[in-house]
Amino acid sequence: MMEFAGNLRDYALPDVLDSIETGQRTGRLTLTNGALRASIYCSVGQWLLAERSGPGQLLAQQFAKAGIVSPEQIEEATGVSFAQAGAIPDVQLVRALMSARMLNQEQLRAWAVNDALALLTVILTWVDGDFYFEDNVGLPGGRVALPLPIGPLVNQALQHAQYAAPMRESIPVARDAIVDFVDVDPDSGVAVQLTRDQWRLLTAVDGISSVGGIAATLQAPEGHILQLAGELAATGVLQVVGREPSVR
Repeated sequence: MMEFAGNLRDYALPDVLDSIETGQRTGRLTLTNGALRASIYCSVGQWLLAERSGPGQLLAQQFAKAGIVSPEQIEEATGVSFAQAGAIPDVQLVRALMSARMLNQEQLRAWAVNDALALLTVILTWVDGDFYFEDNVGLPGGRVALPLPIGPLVNQALQHAQYAAPMRESIPVARDAIVDFVDVDPDSGVAVQLTRDQWRLLTAVDGISSVGGIAATLQAPEGHILQLAGELAATGVLQVVGREPSVR
């Protein structure tokens, strides 16, 4: 297959994931945003497993934190202390818990969905960052992977983001306003939640085009694009950097 790579300023992440799903691609999607990094493993267009940069919790710790099983149950099922359970491969841990009837397939799937949504709600806020899909990259050894349909995951994450976002008044933006991205400190810890329509607008922002010009490029109703630009200005994603020269 042809190489699939680019920047999130040019390709909205939901569109990138949709391309993987509809193309039934198998491999690893890697996304980087400064020091942040995430990898999503896929098989025949389905989500299998996600990894994040930085220190993460071991699977035993994740299960205990989520309330799926207790540390005492993990110790009983594995025969080792909870502190040592991290040395057990994920697949072996899951098998031990299932054999002891402390974990079932439904609980495991619910955990996998929540884990995928937790990552998506973060990376869907990235308005910049590089992505690269490598075909036929296998899963890391010993990891647990459950096939999940990508489309419903993205839609659910976008809905969560939309409902969780604080209500803010839209800032009026004129059709001749030239907009560009606001410089954001990546270490600020502030997350901005975006809808699919807002993502689509952001793919056309280049610091040169006016809002009216963006509407024409996207072949979208100008009033709708003005509203979206105002919402993004209110949330601190976009700023007005100039005006389009009037033609006489």
